[in-house]
Amino acid sequence: MNISRLSPRRKPGLRRLFWYPAFAGMTVLLGTASFADPYSVLLKRYEKQIYQQERQLKSLRSRLDEKERDVTLWQNKAEQAKAAWSQSSAALAESREKIKQIHASRQKSRVLADAAQWKSTENVLNARSAQIQARTLAQDLYIRSLVSDKGARSTIDGAASEFVLIQVAAMSMSSQRMADQARQEELVLRTEELHWQTEEQSRAEEADRLHQKQESQWLQWQEALRRKTALQDEIAEIDQSAKALQVMLQELQDHREQAKALHDSRSANDRELASLRGTLPWPAQGKVVQNFGRQYPDGLSQLVVSNGIKIDAGPGHAVRTIQEGKVLFASPFHQYGQLVIVQHKNGLTSVYAGLGQTQVQPGQDMAALDQIGLTGETGSFYFELRRDEQPVNPLVYLAPASHSEISSRRTFR
Repeated sequence: MNISRLSPRRKPGLRRLFWYPAFAGMTVLLGTASFADPYSVLLKRYEKQIYQQERQLKSLRSRLDEKERDVTLWQNKAEQAKAAWSQSSAALAESREKIKQIHASRQKSRVLADAAQWKSTENVLNARSAQIQARTLAQDLYIRSLVSDKGARSTIDGAASEFVLIQVAAMSMSSQRMADQARQEELVLRTEELHWQTEEQSRAEEADRLHQKQESQWLQWQEALRRKTALQDEIAEIDQSAKALQVMLQELQDHREQAKALHDSRSANDRELASLRGTLPWPAQGKVVQNFGRQYPDGLSQLVVSNGIKIDAGPGHAVRTIQEGKVLFASPFHQYGQLVIVQHKNGLTSVYAGLGQTQVQPGQDMAALDQIGLTGETGSFYFELRRDEQPVNPLVYLAPASHSEISSRRTFR
């Protein structure tokens, strides 16, 4: 029974029972999820979501293939840059070794050129000294020739001076020739030194270029490796997203199949429930004192809504289950007295409230018309019938009142 607009002093109906916080955990047991949306709308929503997830998964896989190709490309670039860097390193080492050899040759040429220069200077000095001595001897001989007598002694001295003069003149000429040769040799060596110096400078510039190229290739190599690592990380993230999306897609497909199965089951339940209309036995023989739905109770001017019916069967009367099922709840509940909830097949749930006592336990299997308890001192109790957690009019499914006093299967006491 649901009373949505009662004075706070009046006892609320059983509809509030299902929304009361303390009863929230038990309402889950009352049946399967309700069909708030039509089946076709639900199925279309699932199909749309599956289509979107499949497209997104396809896009992720396409991106994954693209990233894999990029990884291969950058791997090749990294290998090429590494090979070029190795070649540049070898060329740079070879150039530096050649520079060392050229520098050694230049140093050798410089030493030889310096030696030739000193040799040339020495020979020039010797030639000049010999020329001075020859000039002095020539002057001395000339003077002697003017003042000397014609005698033997003078002949011997003159002959000696002439001999010395000849030797000195020859030495002067020889020193001059050696000085010329030394200068020529120095010139050749200086030219060779200049050549080696130019070659060394050229090799040094080449080494600088190779070093710069080596650094550039090393940076390219490292950049390729960095891009490759970044792509691999991105691939791992995309792959993880794809796996999560695949799981989500599978869940959506499972939900779709469950929705289809639930729809098919509900359709079967609808047919079975339709066959139960007007056939279920009454929970107790008595008079209906409160009907289902909207009404104005006696003494009240406000419209109330009842989700069940109230039956007056008299004090201590047996109350029985209307159909086979399993007891979900059997215990006192707040101000509603003893409460029993039985789950039946086909999504039906029956609620019996306001009993004087209960005779069943949660989890107990019940056959049709098994006794679940007795009415209290007032003699009346509340009876509610739910289908998939939605209240339905019990009078639609109960047998006509004329057939409610005695069941064809079991007789009331």
